Amino acid sequence: MKKRTTLYLEEELIETAKKLGLNLSRICEIALEDAIKRLKGADLKNEGEKCGGWDSNPRRPTPEDLKSSPLS
Repeated sequence: MKKRTTLYLEEELIETAKKLGLNLSRICEIALEDAIKRLKGADLKNEGEKCGGWDSNPRRPTPEDLKSSPLS
Protein backbone atom coordinates (compact mmCIF):
# COMPACT_ATOMS: atom_id res chain seq x y z
CA MET A 1 0.00 0.00 0.00
CA LYS A 2 1.36 3.40 -0.94
CA LYS A 3 0.80 6.60 1.00
CA ARG A 4 0.93 10.16 -0.32
CA THR A 5 3.66 12.31 1.22
CA THR A 6 5.38 15.63 0.64
CA LEU A 7 9.07 16.07 -0.15
CA TYR A 8 10.90 19.35 -0.40
CA LEU A 9 13.43 19.24 -3.23
CA GLU A 10 15.44 21.82 -5.09
CA GLU A 11 13.34 23.23 -7.94
CA GLU A 12 16.18 22.79 -10.45
CA LEU A 13 16.46 19.09 -9.58
CA ILE A 14 12.74 18.58 -10.14
CA GLU A 15 12.81 20.34 -13.51
CA THR A 16 15.85 18.36 -14.67
CA ALA A 17 14.26 15.10 -13.55
CA LYS A 18 11.08 15.93 -15.48
CA LYS A 19 13.07 16.71 -18.63
CA LEU A 20 14.84 13.36 -18.30
CA GLY A 21 11.57 11.52 -17.73
CA LEU A 22 12.59 10.24 -14.30
CA ASN A 23 10.01 8.82 -11.90
CA LEU A 24 10.72 10.78 -8.69
CA SER A 25 8.46 8.59 -6.56
CA ARG A 26 10.30 5.43 -7.59
CA ILE A 27 13.73 7.03 -7.20
CA CYS A 28 12.88 8.23 -3.69
CA GLU A 29 11.46 4.81 -2.83
CA ILE A 30 14.65 3.05 -3.96
CA ALA A 31 16.88 5.55 -2.13
CA LEU A 32 14.88 5.15 1.09
CA GLU A 33 14.98 1.34 0.85
CA ASP A 34 18.75 1.52 0.29
CA ALA A 35 19.26 3.88 3.27
CA ILE A 36 17.24 1.58 5.54
CA LYS A 37 19.22 -1.49 4.41
CA ARG A 38 22.52 0.33 4.98
CA LEU A 39 21.51 1.52 8.45
CA LYS A 40 20.27 -1.94 9.42
CA GLY A 41 23.52 -3.42 8.10
CA ALA A 42 25.52 -0.89 10.11
CA ASP A 43 23.57 -1.87 13.23
CA LEU A 44 24.35 -5.54 12.66
CA LYS A 45 28.06 -4.85 12.12
CA ASN A 46 28.34 -2.59 15.18
CA GLU A 47 26.39 -4.52 17.79
CA GLY A 48 26.42 -2.61 21.05
CA GLU A 49 27.72 0.58 19.45
CA LYS A 50 25.45 3.54 18.87
CA CYS A 51 25.32 4.70 15.26
CA GLY A 52 25.24 8.43 14.49
CA GLY A 53 22.09 8.09 12.40
CA TRP A 54 21.39 10.62 9.66
CA ASP A 55 24.29 12.06 7.72
CA SER A 56 24.37 15.78 8.46
CA ASN A 57 26.37 16.40 5.28
CA PRO A 58 24.97 14.04 2.64
CA ARG A 59 26.66 13.71 -0.75
CA ARG A 60 24.58 14.43 -3.83
CA PRO A 61 24.78 11.70 -6.47
CA THR A 62 27.11 12.38 -9.36
CA PRO A 63 26.11 11.66 -12.97
CA GLU A 64 28.24 8.50 -12.73
CA ASP A 65 26.23 7.33 -9.69
CA LEU A 66 22.99 7.82 -11.62
CA LYS A 67 24.29 5.87 -14.64
CA SER A 68 24.90 2.82 -12.45
CA SER A 69 21.49 2.98 -10.76
CA PRO A 70 18.95 0.21 -11.39
CA LEU A 71 16.74 2.74 -13.17
CA SER A 72 19.25 3.35 -15.98
